[in-house]
Amino acid sequence: MIAAGRRMRKLHAVLLSFVLIFSFLIPGCSKLLRMNADTHDYTVIHSSQDLFKMIYDTLYRFEEDVYVETSSYDEFMTYWNDLDQQFALHSAFRERDIQISRLEKKDVCRIQMHMKFNPCGQAMQYLYAKNVEDYPTEEAKQVGEALLAIRNEIITDDMTEEQKTKKIHDYLIMNCAYALDMDAYTYNDTKSLVNNGLSQCQGYSEAFTALCLLSGLESHVISGNSTFGYGEGAHAWCQVKVDYIWYHVDVTWDDPIPDQNGAIRYDFYLKGDSMMKQTHEWCPYFEECYIDYPL
Repeated sequence: MIAAGRRMRKLHAVLLSFVLIFSFLIPGCSKLLRMNADTHDYTVIHSSQDLFKMIYDTLYRFEEDVYVETSSYDEFMTYWNDLDQQFALHSAFRERDIQISRLEKKDVCRIQMHMKFNPCGQAMQYLYAKNVEDYPTEEAKQVGEALLAIRNEIITDDMTEEQKTKKIHDYLIMNCAYALDMDAYTYNDTKSLVNNGLSQCQGYSEAFTALCLLSGLESHVISGNSTFGYGEGAHAWCQVKVDYIWYHVDVTWDDPIPDQNGAIRYDFYLKGDSMMKQTHEWCPYFEECYIDYPL
């Protein structure tokens, strides 16, 4: 069973790498901007860390477009490839393809990245960011209403931040099973989790972060790599801020495989960097988690 899980995660790694690299290069994916007519605000970036911050700030505002400026497209691709090699880019809350528009003129290259959100991301546009007037699609409405129902069932205003975090962690484990040896694309999002009770690492992580955000907690998904024990390859988990301190939470690895009714682990719940680095690796641009939570 574990070997099968490793094969699935390795397949996911291959698919993810393909998308991240070639979404920029697919014919028809790029179009030219007219620099003189463009009225958007572009942020000049000088490093892969700058690019990382721009993408993630935009993603967690649940906005569709990122605008950056570099001296050349080659410079931009150097930063992008650096993030890709560190597993720092993922498709949480969005579809895998990113559309690119660019214009180079002398020593200036303006780049627009367009992200199309998946049903969970679309639901969060309406419920959390409130930058759309209604659910964009029927699938988004279904996912959004399911997330609200879960939050309203398990979260109350008098809970501490740790109590909210634990409720979300435990609910997902009790109500979801890891979709072992199933198609990564079909079972790797929140839609599969709320519809079928089955998901893989991105679905667990996306749902955890969405529920945290809807419960007043800061959280985001980490894309990285698992290095030991549970299967090597591309992996996703979360960070959450509890009482002003960031911690790691890996809901997927805390859910026993095969599924065991009523069994919940806390091996990867509110952990610091030191412990997580024994089995996980990730880009240093994510938040630092200095300590384990004193459970």
